[in-house]
Amino acid sequence: MRINIRHLAPVMVCAVMVGCMPKTETSTHTKFEVLGEFEGMAGDTAYIKLVKDNGYEFIDSAKVGDDGRFMLEGGISGPDFYILHFASDNSRQITLIPDTSQVLTVKGHVDDFPDSYEVEGSPESEGVCRLIHKIRDTRFVLDSLGRIFRANIDAPNLAGIKSVLDSVYSLTCKEQRNFSENFLRDNPTSLAQIVCLSQYIAPKLPVFDPSKDYDIYNKVSERLSARYPDNIQARKLVTYVDKLRISQDNPTSGQQIAVGQTAPDITLPNIKGDSVKLSSFKGKYVLLDFWASWSDVSKINNENLNKLYWKFRNNNFTVYQVALEENADAWKNAVKAQKIPWVSVSDLKLWRSSAAELYGVRSLPSSFLIAPDMTVKAVNLSAEKLDEKLLELVGKPIKRSLDTTMFKK
Repeated sequence: MRINIRHLAPVMVCAVMVGCMPKTETSTHTKFEVLGEFEGMAGDTAYIKLVKDNGYEFIDSAKVGDDGRFMLEGGISGPDFYILHFASDNSRQITLIPDTSQVLTVKGHVDDFPDSYEVEGSPESEGVCRLIHKIRDTRFVLDSLGRIFRANIDAPNLAGIKSVLDSVYSLTCKEQRNFSENFLRDNPTSLAQIVCLSQYIAPKLPVFDPSKDYDIYNKVSERLSARYPDNIQARKLVTYVDKLRISQDNPTSGQQIAVGQTAPDITLPNIKGDSVKLSSFKGKYVLLDFWASWSDVSKINNENLNKLYWKFRNNNFTVYQVALEENADAWKNAVKAQKIPWVSVSDLKLWRSSAAELYGVRSLPSSFLIAPDMTVKAVNLSAEKLDEKLLELVGKPIKRSLDTTMFKK
């Protein structure tokens, strides 16, 4: 038992930017400043970037002093999403939503950001911070429950222990849901609502499920589109809600492929442009997985999937992954940055992807475990459940020794 940010989240993974680039010109009437203080980051370089439609716009960079302090600034005409990160590890990012003439102070420590940090001077950014802290605490509780369960797996009273753990699990998820609902109610005009809608308690467990919580998504979309009609993230939310409404009006269209059905074939180009068929892996157990470079929860899922891939790759198991993308460079860079060793394909149509429509995929991550005869054996398994299922289907991992003769002269 153990977040997303998914398709709506402004937090995205990008390549580390080396050195200092020229600053974006700023107007004194629209300037904001970020005053940072991060323990353990002396000598590093801090960056701030504006989240754009399909990537980022570099805004400013600064060397972190011996005391951990730095200053960044940028020009702005209204509140918008920015990313703060450091050159040493750009996968750890903080989302800021500054407005004009604001001075933000951001404090943290090298060992525990971005899960733990403090920000002042920007109500929107402070809201995001509260959301991050709450989801962190919720995940910690659920992780602890998972550890307790695994530690007692052989206990004679396991059923009783599991009953108590399940009760705490349900209560913790309910408390997270109540917190998020209250946040949306108390901050009706805040762009931070987009982050709130995007959060996942675990890779397969969103706080708000778009298939069940359409009214919530729609209400937030209407409020933000009225207040921020030109904001990129608000417009993306409107587009997404429009697609949700279509699926609500046509419930029989795009139904998800179920266990026991024959897996429809897919033919899409990989990052080299070569067409790869899903059926070309017939005879193997294949995990058909849907992901995206812009989805934070997909990154978490890929980390877990990478471990399982290398664990079972010699057991007649592989992965065929469909990327829901619009930007080819973002997709290819993510494949490289996340060290994805399996087949990755995409038609660059985002949610209009032929594969996503064929399998009824409406959220990320989504996955289908396909048997050698092309029947679907399981859908949307967590990393733990997939591990258990593969052990059941393909047996214990086969370890093959490395042939060292190839390295001899």
